[in-house]
Amino acid sequence: MKVPQASLSRTVRVTSPEFTDGGPIPLRFTCQGQGLSPAFAWSGVPPQATSLAVVVSDPDAPHGTFVHWLVTGLPARDGGFREGSAPPGAREMPNSARTPGWFAPCPPSGTHRYVFAVYVLDVPVRGASSQHVLDEIGEHTVAWGSVTGLVRAR
Repeated sequence: MKVPQASLSRTVRVTSPEFTDGGPIPLRFTCQGQGLSPAFAWSGVPPQATSLAVVVSDPDAPHGTFVHWLVTGLPARDGGFREGSAPPGAREMPNSARTPGWFAPCPPSGTHRYVFAVYVLDVPVRGASSQHVLDEIGEHTVAWGSVTGLVRAR
């Protein structure tokens, strides 16, 4: 899947209590552990926002960027995800493994980056397929932010 590349500067702050930006993601959030999604939060959503989307991707995957989580339908305000779940009412689209919801990091070799990106949109996305949703995110992003965690193959 082709992940949106925001040309805007980052204006949304994304953090996780589980890992620092550029730091290791704890084992329990990977395929070697419990495979839960880590908690993360965002702040600084601008007033022109209509909705938010979250894309968690691995740009280091061997066959191109792998989308681990694609979530839309999030309210246009500061917020976050608790460990192990998307917020109620969110729409979880199929990831690159073609299953809806979180797909735990499981790099085949080396160290991979996992980018937790929050996109602020000027319209709600309604695409029927994951790629269509990603295309809409790319067309309607007005602000964004991300935090990146690392996972080393075991």
